[in-house]
Amino acid sequence: MDIERKKKEIIEKHGAWAASNIRLGENSFTISNKLAGDEIKLRRILQIVADNAGKPLKDLRILDLACQEGWYAIELARHGAKAVGIEIREPTLERARFVKEVLNLNNLEFHQDDVRNLSAEKYGKFDAVLCLGILYHLDAPDIFQFMEKIGEVCEGIAIIDTHVSLAARKSHIYKGKKYWGKNYREHLPFTNLKQRAKALCASIDNPNSFWFPRRSLCNILANVGFSSVYECFNPPEPDKPKDRITIVAKKGERQKLMTTVPRANEILPREWPEKRRII
Repeated sequence: MDIERKKKEIIEKHGAWAASNIRLGENSFTISNKLAGDEIKLRRILQIVADNAGKPLKDLRILDLACQEGWYAIELARHGAKAVGIEIREPTLERARFVKEVLNLNNLEFHQDDVRNLSAEKYGKFDAVLCLGILYHLDAPDIFQFMEKIGEVCEGIAIIDTHVSLAARKSHIYKGKKYWGKNYREHLPFTNLKQRAKALCASIDNPNSFWFPRRSLCNILANVGFSSVYECFNPPEPDKPKDRITIVAKKGERQKLMTTVPRANEILPREWPEKRRII
């Protein structure tokens, strides 16, 4: 394949690569031969998966939700993992598929789909699920159903990189539980679906989204089947804003205390208290 010729065709048809600077050959890159993408976050996500998945990378099945240009799925596939990327926008997906073809990654799949259609029946189960930069683009009730689906398909760890609300201003009740957060405007009310689809840093259709605070995010992760949740500080992302976090949710067997009073396992809290206040 004439890589540079094909890359030029992709750019002319679908636009240039925005964030994924991927080496295609000895002197060929999607963007530049200098640091040109978010390599800091890429290193962080790779390290989190390697440290927490419980298996060598080559033995993992990994899902990258709303994968855009597929950088994380491509990186993990190059380490030997069986990777699946789901992306709804065709231009970004075509750029991802081009890289897959150039690098001959037979252990990598890309699907054009809405992540809200995720299910174990459709896509199977995964050792690690990447939810990077998509959660805060969803509105209620979709966001609650989406979290349930992550819990359904994930057998090991889920990595969620997301904006969180620093204020608890609005509540939603889902399956009898109240979750706090705030609304965020994704699109102006008069925009149509075609205009919204072209806004790559916003939702695909919903005009507003709902942002969880840390407490509510931890609570819903517990309620969809994750036994523990951790926030990542290293590898560092020095320029990360204070309202954006990277967390790791792990599936495990819930443990019971054996050395204290019998009632302790019944009365100790399993969730963070939901309060309408700045957190």
